[in-house]
Amino acid sequence: MNIELTVGMDPDSVYFLLTDPQSGPFQSLKNYKNPRLMENKSRKILFENGPRQITRVEKSVVCKVFGVYIPISMHLIFDENRKDLMTQYKKERVIFMKEFKGNYKVEPIFVDKERLCKKKTPMTREEYKKCSGGKGKIASKLTIDQFYKPYPPFNLPPLSWLIRGLTIKTSKSLLALLQDAATLFRTAELNSPPSEDSE
Repeated sequence: MNIELTVGMDPDSVYFLLTDPQSGPFQSLKNYKNPRLMENKSRKILFENGPRQITRVEKSVVCKVFGVYIPISMHLIFDENRKDLMTQYKKERVIFMKEFKGNYKVEPIFVDKERLCKKKTPMTREEYKKCSGGKGKIASKLTIDQFYKPYPPFNLPPLSWLIRGLTIKTSKSLLALLQDAATLFRTAELNSPPSEDSE
C-alpha cells in the first residue's frame, strides 16, 4: 500500500501528531458508539540517540466489520528519525498478519514558491524563508509505504480481499482525521488574538 497525502500544516507539526502518543488526533467526533479509532496502549523507549529513537508500542485500532466495531491489537517497533521526519516500523505481533512493516516520511511543500521566489527554486526551508522574505507558507507531503502479508487462510480470497479492504479503509479514516486535526490547528491560529510581540 502506497499513500501520498497533502496536509495543510508544517512538517514538524505533522510529524509530531504522527509520533507523539499524547497528541491523539485519531478520534472521530462523529462516531459516538466507539469514538476512538486508534489508541496508544503502551509505549517503551528502547534506544535514544539525538534525533533517533526506537520504541516498542502497543496500539489498538478499531475496524468496522459488517457494522460491528472490532479493536485490533498491534505490537510494533518504531524507528523514528526526528531530524529527517521519517519513521520505519515493523511488527512484533499483529493479529492475522505474518508480515507487517512500513515507513512514512513528511516533507515540506513550499506553497508560495512560484509567487514569492520567482528567480530561484528553493530546495530547503532556509532558502525558502530567505527568498520569500519569511512570508511563504509551508504545507506537508506525507508519504506512507506499507507492506503486509496475512497468515493462511487469510492470505487467500475471499478473506484476503476482506483484510485488504479493511486495511485500506481504516488507513484512509485515520488519515482523514489527521487532516481534520490540521484544519483545527490552522483555524485556531487564524482566530487567535495577536501576541504582544506582534503589536
